[in-house]
Amino acid sequence: MIMRKISALLLVIMLSVPAQNYSQNKSGRKVEPVGKKELEKLIKERNGKILFLNLWATWCVPCREEFPAIVKLAGEMKNVEFVTLSIDYPDEVNSKIIPFLDSFKADFVSYVSGIKGDEELINFFDKKWNGALPATFIYDGNGTKKAFLQGGRSYEEFKSELEKVIN
Repeated sequence: MIMRKISALLLVIMLSVPAQNYSQNKSGRKVEPVGKKELEKLIKERNGKILFLNLWATWCVPCREEFPAIVKLAGEMKNVEFVTLSIDYPDEVNSKIIPFLDSFKADFVSYVSGIKGDEELINFFDKKWNGALPATFIYDGNGTKKAFLQGGRSYEEFKSELEKVIN
């Protein structure tokens, strides 16, 4: 009788603990948290390659609408590094972020923000930014910000901005 109660209690405990390890990720994709130091390095150490950096969230409707355009551009413009940064919570990597990226067949590096607090994130990228999503930052090969696009954009708008930086 006692063993049954212990077994039942263990089962309840096991079912109530959320699974958050990377082994459940069927696609093999990793989405790691990234902080300010890593982002600074990503932006500044360009080695001549343009950076297209898109901030998004799984709950953001305009983010979902523009994502296919980003995926298409990333497939076409191999001379540009495409990186996305989710502002979902880091503990949502397996439950929301990776399924979102996999549903769009996104074939580029993606991170989840490890920066604590919205204001700190906003000020890191642009003090004039009001924090609205999606937000895209385009940096030239030297790490200088060349474009800031706020709100959902189309394939044509993204491509036009990238071509300005390329040329």
